[in-house]
Amino acid sequence: MGLGVLEDKYLDHVPGTALLTDVIDQDSHHHHGRLDTSALRHGKGRNSDILLVPQPSNSPNDPLNWPLWKKDLMFFFICIDTAVVGAWGPMITPGFVEMTSQFGISYNKLNGDLGYGILMIGLSCFITNSMAVVWGRRPIFLLGNLLLFISSIGGFYSHSFNSLLAFRLIGCVGMSPFEVLVTTTIADIYFVHERGVRLAAWGLCLSIGVGGGTIISGYIIEGLGWNWTYGICAIMFGVWIVVLFLFCPETAYQRDESLNTDLGTDQDRADKLAAHDNNNDNSDKAEADSPKAEHVEAEVAALERAAPAEPAWSEQKHSYWHELKIFHGRVSDESFFKVLVRPFLMLAFPQVLFSFFAYGLTTSWLVVVGSVLAQLFTAPPYNFSVSGVGLVSIASLIGAIVGAFISGPIADWVVKSMARRNGGIYEPEFRLVLIAVSFLLGGMSFFGFGWSLQVQDPWIAPVIFYGLQYFSVGFMTIAVYGYLTDCHRDKAPEAFAAINLRNIYSFGMNYFISDWITQQGPKDVFCVVGGIHVFICLCAIPMYIYGKRCRSWTSRVKIFEKIMQT
Repeated sequence: MGLGVLEDKYLDHVPGTALLTDVIDQDSHHHHGRLDTSALRHGKGRNSDILLVPQPSNSPNDPLNWPLWKKDLMFFFICIDTAVVGAWGPMITPGFVEMTSQFGISYNKLNGDLGYGILMIGLSCFITNSMAVVWGRRPIFLLGNLLLFISSIGGFYSHSFNSLLAFRLIGCVGMSPFEVLVTTTIADIYFVHERGVRLAAWGLCLSIGVGGGTIISGYIIEGLGWNWTYGICAIMFGVWIVVLFLFCPETAYQRDESLNTDLGTDQDRADKLAAHDNNNDNSDKAEADSPKAEHVEAEVAALERAAPAEPAWSEQKHSYWHELKIFHGRVSDESFFKVLVRPFLMLAFPQVLFSFFAYGLTTSWLVVVGSVLAQLFTAPPYNFSVSGVGLVSIASLIGAIVGAFISGPIADWVVKSMARRNGGIYEPEFRLVLIAVSFLLGGMSFFGFGWSLQVQDPWIAPVIFYGLQYFSVGFMTIAVYGYLTDCHRDKAPEAFAAINLRNIYSFGMNYFISDWITQQGPKDVFCVVGGIHVFICLCAIPMYIYGKRCRSWTSRVKIFEKIMQT
C-alpha cells in the first residue's frame, strides 16, 4: 500500500503510476534501489532528483523539449485569453435587472434563456475536442477566438433579445475550446511535477476573468449600456487572434510510446518490456527485490534506449515560419467520429465519473451563484446599484487570487513530497489530497452564504462567504484536473469533454434557481448546495484508496480497452 493507495493485484504498471524521484549518491549518480537511472532525463536545481514524466524524445520539435521561456510565454498568452473568455460569459449579469425592463421579460426567463449558452458550451465541447484531437490544438484555439470576435460584434449591435441570444450562442461555441484544451495543452508541454502551478495559474486567470470582468462591466453597463461590454470584448478578441497566431504554435506531438512512463497501456510497449524481462530473466531474476522491481528495471532499460540523458537531435528544428502554419496536417490517425463518441463512453470510467461529479457539480454552483447576484443584492436590505452588484465580485477575485497562489505551489509540493515518501513512485491519487481544503472551507462557504442572506446580515458577511467559495473550489479544480490529466494524459481532451457535460447541469439549474430562492429563501437553497458539496468531497476518500485498482480495471477489462480504442 502506497500511503493509503491500495496496490493492484493484476498489473505491474498501472496507467498513471510512474517513477518520479530517485536518489543522487556522492558521485552524482542517480539510482532507484539497485537500478542506475543516471541515463534518464531529470529536472534541474532543487528538482534534480525528479525524473521527467513523460520522458522527452530526442527531437527539438517535441514540445517537452521547448525552452521553458517559450512554453511559459505561450501559456501566458493563453491564460490572458482565458481571462477574457471567462469575463465574456457573466459580464452582462450586473445589468440583468436593467435588461428585463428593456426587453419586457422576467428575470427568471432572461436568466434561463441566456442559460442556453451554457448548454451550447457543453455540447460543442465534443465537436471542438474531436477537431483538436484529429487536427491539432492551434487551429481550434484560433477558431474559438474568431467565433467570439464575431459574436461580440453581433452582441454590440443587438437591440432585441432574440438577436442577442443568437449571437451569444455563437460565442458560446467559441468558448468551448477553453473548457477542454487549456488543460490538455498543459499536459502537452509540461512534465508531471510542473503542472500544478500552471493549472493554478490557468484557474486564477479564469477566475480573474469571471470576477474582475463583472466588476468592470458593472461600471460599463451603468455608464455606457450593456452593449458596450461586447464592443470592448470584440476589440480584445480581435487583438488576441493575432497574438495567438504569432506566439502559440501547435503542441500536439506523437512520441515513442516507451517514453510515456505514465501511461503503460500500449500493447506494443508492453510486449517490448515483456521481451526485455524474458531476455534478462536468468541474470536478473535472482537479484530482483520484487515483481515491481523487475518492472522498474525493464522500464528504465526501455527509456535508456529511447531517451539518452544528453540526446543528439534526430531531426532538424522547425523554423518559426513553419510554426506559423495554422494546419500541420492530421496529428492523429483516429476517426473524427470515434473521437466524438469516446467522451460519452469514458463516463463509465470510475475516475472520470468521480471527476465529473467532483469538478462539474461543484464549479457549476459558482456559475449559478453568479447569475443570481443581481437578484440577491439589488433587493432590500442591500439595494445595490448595477455597479454595486459588480463590486460584489471583488470577493471572488480576491478568493481566487489567494487560492491560486497557495494551491498551485502546494499541489506540486504534495506530488513531489508524497512520491519521495512512497519510494519514488508517484500515484495520481496524491492529487486528491487537496480536496481536504475544499471539504473544510467549501461547505462552510455555501452554508454561510445562504444563512447570512436569510438573516439579512450586513453585506460584508455574504460577500466574504462568496469569496471563500472561489478560494475553496480552486483547490477542487486543481486536484481534479491534475488527477484526470495524470490518469488519462493520452486521452485528456476526451476526458475533459466528458466532465464538461456539467454545463448541461448548470443550464438546468439556471432555469429554476431564481424561483427556488424566491420560494424557499437563500438559506434552504444554499444549505442543500453545501450538503451536496460536502458529500462530493467525502467521495474523494474511497477514490483515493481504490483509485489505482480502478485505473488497472479500466486498462485491462476488454470493454474499456475497446472504448479507449474506439
